[in-house]
Amino acid sequence: MFFLLLIDYLCVLASVIADLISGLRKARLRGEKCTSSGLRRTVDKIGRYYLALFSMTVIDIMLLFSLDFLKESGIMIVPVFPYLTSCGALSLALIEVKSICERSDEKGDLRQILTNIISLLTRLPNYKM
Repeated sequence: MFFLLLIDYLCVLASVIADLISGLRKARLRGEKCTSSGLRRTVDKIGRYYLALFSMTVIDIMLLFSLDFLKESGIMIVPVFPYLTSCGALSLALIEVKSICERSDEKGDLRQILTNIISLLTRLPNYKM
């Protein structure tokens, strides 16, 4: 379970970093300066996202202990998995993908950007889809 939580947290961090890189690149193209207040907003965003994820993780841990107790009692309802944290991480990552798309010149072309992301991922060594 720890590995799944680690993946959730790293995916959110990677999506925020991708949004930051995208924003910096587009600001450079427009000739704008990179200011500390803009970077501070990114750090604030990471803090807010991780606070929300941590809250979901605490709830997931309580649910997992409850499920473990029910399992010992002979009642198995659902498999042990951090459902809330994973759904929250997926939601936050999709928000960042949408943020990258909104600020791009080809506004609203989410399908093209997702196709580009998938094609980049398939070029990585040892990646099987």
